[in-house]
Amino acid sequence: MTSNFELRLQHLEDNIRQDQDLLKKYEDALLYEDDPRRQSKYTREITRLRESAEVYQKEYDELFKYVNGNPTAQMQSVEIELKQVDRKLDKLYAGQKAIYENINHLRQGLLTHYKASEKNLIAAISEKLDQSQIKTISALLSAVENNQLPEAEMLQIVESTQQMIAKLEQGGITLLSNQQEVVELIKAPEIDTKHRLKIFLPIIPILLSYEGELELGSGINLKSFWQNLLMRFQGE
Repeated sequence: MTSNFELRLQHLEDNIRQDQDLLKKYEDALLYEDDPRRQSKYTREITRLRESAEVYQKEYDELFKYVNGNPTAQMQSVEIELKQVDRKLDKLYAGQKAIYENINHLRQGLLTHYKASEKNLIAAISEKLDQSQIKTISALLSAVENNQLPEAEMLQIVESTQQMIAKLEQGGITLLSNQQEVVELIKAPEIDTKHRLKIFLPIIPILLSYEGELELGSGINLKSFWQNLLMRFQGE
């Protein structure tokens, strides 16, 4: 008959192995994931696994008391698996920390292109952008500030973006938590076309990511304008 000790040990081992499989899944996914929302989800899951690992360690320590310093082969195996989980978690945490610090550095660089009164608004929008998008938008902002875009082209992009935002409002759709603040800002009479474009640039990738779902007619022009900008200025 299986003892309570053996049942607890087997249950512990099964849980550790399940978490090892999840860690492997998250490790593989994070290698290719650049969506900030999904990255945040994985980070939360990794934190949960860290908490589980601490519970498993406490359970192992409790079971260890029963063997009087003479762990069974199965207990030795469980101890090895616990250490493997700790090492993987440390590795994932280090990797996530490096990614976060790099993206945070890029976001801070992005904010240097805006007025102090606009930084909070743009910072909130940038949270929806991945690393590649932030780099691209920073390059485009520099191009705008260096007068590398004709006034007529800037006006086309601004008008197309405004049309899409207006359609969102008409449909009662909110893509940004501060969408109304954006709408009010771009309506200010003292803001010229160049400045409106600077406000819109970090928003355009978000709009285009929803274009298919929203079926916005003006999205076709905006996508064309955006792709043209990317071909000319991406990576500068």
